[in-house]
Amino acid sequence: MLRTNYWRKATLLALAAVLVVVLATGCGKKKEEGAAPGTGEGKTIATYTDGTVTDTEFKKYSTFFGIVQPQTEMYLSIPQLQEQFLREYIGYKVLYKRLGDQKLDDAAQKEVDTFYTQMKEAIDATPDVKKKADEAKLTEADIRYFYTMISSIMKDQEKKVTDDQVKKEFEQTKDDFNVVSVRHILIGTVDPNTGEEKRKDEDALKLAKEVKGKLDAGGDWKALAKQYSDDEGSKENGGLYEDKQAKGWVAEFKDAANKQEIGKVGEPVKSQFGYHVMKVEKRTPTPFDKLSDSDKALLKQGLASTNLNKFMTDELPKLITKIDLPKTETPATDDTKTDDSKTNDSTTNDSKTNDNKAETEKKEEAK
Repeated sequence: MLRTNYWRKATLLALAAVLVVVLATGCGKKKEEGAAPGTGEGKTIATYTDGTVTDTEFKKYSTFFGIVQPQTEMYLSIPQLQEQFLREYIGYKVLYKRLGDQKLDDAAQKEVDTFYTQMKEAIDATPDVKKKADEAKLTEADIRYFYTMISSIMKDQEKKVTDDQVKKEFEQTKDDFNVVSVRHILIGTVDPNTGEEKRKDEDALKLAKEVKGKLDAGGDWKALAKQYSDDEGSKENGGLYEDKQAKGWVAEFKDAANKQEIGKVGEPVKSQFGYHVMKVEKRTPTPFDKLSDSDKALLKQGLASTNLNKFMTDELPKLITKIDLPKTETPATDDTKTDDSKTNDSTTNDSKTNDNKAETEKKEEAK
C-alpha cells in the first residue's frame, strides 16, 4: 500500500518500467512482424516535421498503453493530459525514426514475442479489455510495433548513460538505497480501494496522536497495530516493514524513514494515505559497490528518462506544427462573448503548453 508507482514526468516513460515487470522467462511463438500502424486511416490530428498522426492510430496507441498501464485511462480523460500524451507519442515516433532500420537480435526478438504472448493472454482473459482492443482494431502487428518502438528507444538512451553519470546520480540519491526496518501504524484518511474519504483529516490526526501517546507510555506495537492500523500489509505484523529499501515508499514516509531518530516514536507523518505513527528500528546505508544490478539499472533508467524528458521539453515542441484534438465544449457566457476574447494561434498554443506543464506537475506531486 505504501509503495510508490514510479509514474514518470513524461507519461510514456512509465511503460519502460512496466515492460521490465511484465516480461518473464519463456518465449512465445513469433507470428507477425511489428509494423507502424497505417497513418492513412482516419482524420489527421497532429502534424510534425517527420509526418502525421491520425485519430485511428492514436486510438490504437492509447488503447495499447491503457491495457499495459490501466491508470492511463484516468489521465486521458483530462483534455490537457490527452494532448500531452499525444505530443509524447509524436516524440517517440521521431526518436524511433532516428534510430533507423535496426534488425532485432535474438534476445530482443524473444522479448517482443514474450511480451506479445502475455499481453494477448491478458486481453483474451478479460471481456472488457478485449472489447476495447477490438473497438480500436488493435492488431498483433500494432502491439509488436509499439513495444519495439518504446523498448528500443529506452535501450538506446540507456546506452548513452556513462558509469560516471550513474555514480554521480547515486551520490545525489543515496538515501533512497538505505535499508530500513520501520514500524508504523496508519490512521487512514481515504479508502485505498475506492479513494473515498474514510475519516476527516483532523479526526485522523487526533487519533494518530492518541496512538502515539499509548506507544510512548509503553503500549504494545503488535496489539495497537492490530487495533488501529489501516495498513493491511503490516497491521498483523506489529506494523513492521523489515529491511526494505527506502526508495520504494511514498515520499513523506521515505523521508521520515531516512531522517527520524532511531528507536523513537516520531510525530505523526502525513501522506496521501493518512497519518503514520512511525518508529525506525534500524537504518543501514548502502555503498555504491554494494548496489545490486537492478539498482544500478534503475539509476541508469532514471538518467535515460531525464534525457528523454529534456528532448520532450526542449526539442519536440519545435518539431510539432499542429495539434488538432477534438476540443471539449464549454458553454459561453455573456461576459466571455467579446472581441477581446479572441487570441492568435501562437498565444493559444503557448497557453496550452503552460497549462499542460502545470497539470502534469500537479499530477506528479500527487504521487
